[in-house]
Amino acid sequence: MKILVISSNYPNSISPQLGTFVYRLIQEFVKMNNEVFVISPQKKRTGKYLSKHYGKEKAIVFRPTYWSFSNKKVLNWNTYSLTNLFTSRAIKKTILRHEIVPDIIYCHFINSALTYLKSSPKSKIPIFVAVGEYKNIDIVRSYYQESKYEEYLDKITGFIAVSMQVKKKLLDIGVPKEKILIAQNGVDLDIFKPQNKIELRQKYKIPLNQKIVIFIGRFLEQKGPLRALEAVEKQNDNVGIICIGKGPQKIEGDRVLFQGVLPHKQVAEYLALSDIFILPTLHEGSSNVIVEAIASGLPIISSNIPEIREQCNSSFSILVDPLNIDQIYTAVKTLTTNNELRISMSKNALKKSSDFNLSVRTEKILKFINDNLES
Repeated sequence: MKILVISSNYPNSISPQLGTFVYRLIQEFVKMNNEVFVISPQKKRTGKYLSKHYGKEKAIVFRPTYWSFSNKKVLNWNTYSLTNLFTSRAIKKTILRHEIVPDIIYCHFINSALTYLKSSPKSKIPIFVAVGEYKNIDIVRSYYQESKYEEYLDKITGFIAVSMQVKKKLLDIGVPKEKILIAQNGVDLDIFKPQNKIELRQKYKIPLNQKIVIFIGRFLEQKGPLRALEAVEKQNDNVGIICIGKGPQKIEGDRVLFQGVLPHKQVAEYLALSDIFILPTLHEGSSNVIVEAIASGLPIISSNIPEIREQCNSSFSILVDPLNIDQIYTAVKTLTTNNELRISMSKNALKKSSDFNLSVRTEKILKFINDNLES
């Protein structure tokens, strides 16, 4: 099968952490004997070069550039409409220039599907859409006239929801249930796995005698890195924190052993050298980083919200009120001081990791696509 993937989230030389979960899925598509093209529209940048490939690339990747006018309200008009126009033109031009004629189009996320349909409103190629955070559905909807939004939505053949919460949201906006597949995010178990903790800590100059808490995500209020840091700073000196990501919040202090972005392989190594994973997030779709932490054998401290409860159970996680620093502090203290509990949770996390096998998820998605094509 010839698959065209459209995704603005795809790792590149400037942002190697961007959309790595999409990258891994695409590599699985190719491994399962599909011919895959990726169109990843990029904002025009001054003086920065985007490499054509990230890591070992099995697909054919195009990175057309477009002018971005951000997303700002001017009276009753949103500048996003101009950004969307230039993005849709970049997609269409790439398809025509390279004569891409796919059997299906696979989009990350709804916005990519609608942008494609804006460029090719008469397209009859079946479109499948991966849907992540359910709150983004309403955000995207606000960019379009209601009639046009519904018209485009009707043209989508199938939706891959990463959680029950996302499926419920899709049902609420009128998507028929037979068009929806639930497929939780998966992880490459050959990359994310337990490794020699001592060797990795020596490699990255991380103290051997500290308990290490690791946070991965955007440095935003929603994700909660500062709340995680505050909870760690209240512990004794035997606890340090690693924060992988970037964003407007500043992550600094004596307990911060590392902060910044890393290539995919190094993220796996930093997880493997850590003791506990923490993510006091306010909302998610289906958290990729939690799945990666589980596969690395880490106990999880995260939020007691429906999206996280779908991924985590009490055998390997402590779920807290993400805004309650005392609860986060207590969870960190419990797992850093109770070695027996931490080791037990680590073993249970590894048992759970088989549920998130990326190859199994990919097969499930491809079967859903083929079943819809046949019908």
